[in-house]
Amino acid sequence: MHIIREQENIELSGKELVSISIVNWNGGEDIKKCLESLRRQSYKNIEVIVVDNHSTDGSLEFLKSDSHSIKLIENKDNMGFSKAHNQAIKIYKGEYILILNFDIIFSSNFVEEMLKAANLFNDIGMVSGKLYKKFEYNISDILDTTGITMNNMYPSDRGENTLDSGQFAKHEFVFGASGAAPLYKRKMLEDVKVGDEYFDEDFFIYVEDVDLAWRAQLYGWRCIYTPEAIAYHERGATRRDDERIRKGYYTIGYRNRYLAIFKNSLISNILKHLPKILIRETWFYLSHLYQKNFYVLKVPFLSLKLLPIMVKKRREVQNKRKVSKAYMEKFFFSPSFFKKKQKKCR
Repeated sequence: MHIIREQENIELSGKELVSISIVNWNGGEDIKKCLESLRRQSYKNIEVIVVDNHSTDGSLEFLKSDSHSIKLIENKDNMGFSKAHNQAIKIYKGEYILILNFDIIFSSNFVEEMLKAANLFNDIGMVSGKLYKKFEYNISDILDTTGITMNNMYPSDRGENTLDSGQFAKHEFVFGASGAAPLYKRKMLEDVKVGDEYFDEDFFIYVEDVDLAWRAQLYGWRCIYTPEAIAYHERGATRRDDERIRKGYYTIGYRNRYLAIFKNSLISNILKHLPKILIRETWFYLSHLYQKNFYVLKVPFLSLKLLPIMVKKRREVQNKRKVSKAYMEKFFFSPSFFKKKQKKCR
């Protein structure tokens, strides 16, 4: 309750520039609705950057016609989530960066409430709002995410697929913010980047939000969830029409989970809880093979291919770690390690 009273008393000067980065890939009508939703925001000191990843559905032509209200970056190929958002973050210099999927619509005070939450404490570097599911043209009371949580090295979206009955009505500190609509402080992004990358470009897409949040926690930054910032998310719109693409993206997501663990985790924590981790991993593979999802067998080999690069990145990440082993351990391990499900791809 103390934090809620604090946020109510936060007054924004209106001088803080929020750079909003949206990556579009065949966004169709969704990108139009997203931009219209941003135009209705109560907080006006924003700039909207759309990075188009070689769309072929006509949405690029729409974005070109809307160039008076957005800043457009056109890529000749699909650069993925990480590299495309990095392009925008490097070019535009807002004090705050709002990362968005194109399949989201917002309450009119979304940006304002996210900014208020970001200013509650100096060590807050990330903010998660309350996102609900959006099904095609219908919104719902089914939660999509109230922040990222971790359980035995498995990330998940807190509250996903549950009915909102007031269980997430208070501000809380969480592990991280889903990449669907997180707000980041520029200062934090500059602190946690590896080389010149904010999001890890070797990930291409999926779990890059978990990876960034993990680095931020290692460096002493915190993430807060605010129930006052409401949005609606049509999860998975970028891959809903092609089963082959879905399987490929899930494979990348599972691979990236291993890469994030290798790059960011403390070896002592892994060894301490190794039996639980091995049981969970065995269960993961057996359950997928039982469902004839044989593509998961590629995951270990795809992970090993990137191991030399991750060794270098791990060295840089661990050299900058500021928090204790005990602080990080509390995020990852609990006795009920079969109860949490893996974070789904956006």
